[in-house]
Amino acid sequence: MDIQYVHIPNARLSEGVVYPFRILKTVSLGPNDDYFVLEDPNSYKILLPKIFYDGYGFETGQSIQCRVDKINCNGKIFLEPMHPAYREGAVYPFDFVCKDHLKNILDEETYYFIVRDVLKKEWKVRIHCKETWEQPPEQIQCLLVQIKKGKLFLKATEVKQNGTNLEVGKHYRFLISDERFDPVRKAAFYVLIDEYGNKHMLKKKHYVRYGLKKNNSIQCTVRQISADGYLILEPKHPCYDAGNNYQFPIDRLEEMVFTDGFKQKVLVLQDCFGAEIKVHLDNRTAQLLSSQRFIQAKVKAVVKGRPELEISNEQPI
Repeated sequence: MDIQYVHIPNARLSEGVVYPFRILKTVSLGPNDDYFVLEDPNSYKILLPKIFYDGYGFETGQSIQCRVDKINCNGKIFLEPMHPAYREGAVYPFDFVCKDHLKNILDEETYYFIVRDVLKKEWKVRIHCKETWEQPPEQIQCLLVQIKKGKLFLKATEVKQNGTNLEVGKHYRFLISDERFDPVRKAAFYVLIDEYGNKHMLKKKHYVRYGLKKNNSIQCTVRQISADGYLILEPKHPCYDAGNNYQFPIDRLEEMVFTDGFKQKVLVLQDCFGAEIKVHLDNRTAQLLSSQRFIQAKVKAVVKGRPELEISNEQPI
């Protein structure tokens, strides 16, 4: 099998690890499209969007700590600088600014506090208890669930939260009752109803290939609960069950070549819809599979409609 070489314009770093980066300069690629040019620990350059980190106090020549938030299947690295005042997983007090409420696409009245952080930025915190919303405290304790692109995802800790009869990690049946567009998130969602009559949202774009339609009954796994208290659901894949082995046709073998000389073999497979699945291989496994037209792999999980695979030890002859 011929290898297709893909050149990656950065050094290879590890996902989830925090590294020191030095700010070399700021560049503009267009109106409101400014970037910090960072130098990684191996002296290679990477761009960081400036707009998300206004108020962090970043200056040219400064050394900053950044977590490698994600490395996509093409080797592109996404960084999240450490916040100057907060860390994920900790609880902090935030000043109450005002309150707000709106009707979401599930036709539910949702209540929010607007709170202010130490950088004078304001964030929404969903409040499930209307009594608390009507008589807000001067400060509210919030769990910092996540920081992404400089945005704080907060969950109130000292007020009553909505309970749910559905447990994370378990499977349930849902009825697709409608399909709606959310102007706030600028995305289409399926509206699902669980066995208790509660409504849930499922982002449509990840599951277009599934052929889901109104009035369909589908099985979903509860993956997690968001900071806003909404369930994040994963519908059962039409072709694959997590934990089982399947055969996948091989499309091609790639080798990602990073600027620091590191090379990573990538086997590109096709799923039952013809969509690409990329699996990283060591050199020995790549050599063993080089003459195969199909490989056998275990589906570890399905996330946003995409199977995550692990190459099986036993392969078809």
